[in-house]
Amino acid sequence: MKRRQILIHSGYWVTAFLCFPLLYSFIGSIVQGVIYGSISLPLIVGVTYFFIYWAVPNLLFNERYALFFLLTSTIFLGVLNIQIVFALIQRIFLPEDIAAEIAFVHWDTIYLMTTTILFSLPAITYETLRNWTKKQKQVTQLQQNKREEFIEVKSDGKTHRIPCSNIHFIESFGDYVHIHLEDEKIITRMTLKRLNKELSNFVRVHRSYIVNPDFCKAFNLDEIVVKEKEIPVGRTYKENVSEAFDHNRMAT
Repeated sequence: MKRRQILIHSGYWVTAFLCFPLLYSFIGSIVQGVIYGSISLPLIVGVTYFFIYWAVPNLLFNERYALFFLLTSTIFLGVLNIQIVFALIQRIFLPEDIAAEIAFVHWDTIYLMTTTILFSLPAITYETLRNWTKKQKQVTQLQQNKREEFIEVKSDGKTHRIPCSNIHFIESFGDYVHIHLEDEKIITRMTLKRLNKELSNFVRVHRSYIVNPDFCKAFNLDEIVVKEKEIPVGRTYKENVSEAFDHNRMAT
């Protein structure tokens, strides 16, 4: 947790503790509110961070909704029962509270339930939305990086930055390769083996060819048609082709 977040969280829980006696003053003494705050707040803080750092990322974000809501109900009921037991014990055994008897426990129950939800829910909701937004930005960035992937090659005394998504196929001629784009062909001195390592989403189909599956018009285990060119499938590359183009749809 960053320093700024620590300050925000610390300020939030200090404010929550100060609110305990203020809220309890509507049904009892401020001192009683301080006592309840001292007992309840650590439980509420523990539950809140359990949800923020474990339950939400591992259950809610992984779409395990039934287990998440079952766990939520169980934990909040458990925390509430612990608080009620404490209130009941205090009302029964402390001399100054004997006159109040157990009737006050009903009000204490409503108070404890309200404050538990009031203080934990906003913190859980805020951190959940913040982490979800952060996660979505990361996914978007990964997708953007994937779309913007490019290679740099030298040709005719210039360095060309070629978006990988624009490459139809690459053909090897000795120490040179021909990179076929939509309306042009770039020739550069480079090995097909090196390019194959850089182009993670392309398929090596022959010792002399790498193809972009997105531009495949027709295929079988013997040849692939890309940009009106019939590209042969090498014997040692048939397995690569089968995996990349779904062997179940190919004619043998």
